[in-house]
Amino acid sequence: MFMRQSVWNPWNGLRNMEDGWDTILRHLTGGSETGDYPPVIVYMNDNCAKLVMKLPGVKLEDLDVRVNRDTVTLKGSRKAEALPEGAEYLRRERGLGSFARSFGLPFMIDGDAVEASYTAGILTVTLPKARIEQPRKVTIQSGN
Repeated sequence: MFMRQSVWNPWNGLRNMEDGWDTILRHLTGGSETGDYPPVIVYMNDNCAKLVMKLPGVKLEDLDVRVNRDTVTLKGSRKAEALPEGAEYLRRERGLGSFARSFGLPFMIDGDAVEASYTAGILTVTLPKARIEQPRKVTIQSGN
């Protein structure tokens, strides 16, 4: 029977340790699987893109949404909640502090028509395509 001889590779241990630290930091900062916070869903159709973020504990006045040409930037912060006197944390999994995310879209945004709503900790931003980017039907003339 042939037995394959294993070769020790010191880099494997370091890679495993790095993966472990990534997981720990992601949990401490409230990050997503990609390590970005806050996690986002972006989808689009022929007329616009929609961006949806879950932001529990973030106040409306601590959010800022800006658009420029084909990019939307979201900034905000989540402040620590005051604990009652004499209390201490046993566990704190929600990230605190400031965040900023920018997303480039495959089309120019109509900045005057952007809409954003914030309900129950969910931010939804509708990013319409600039009129020049939207598909339009072309009328074909008869050539009798």
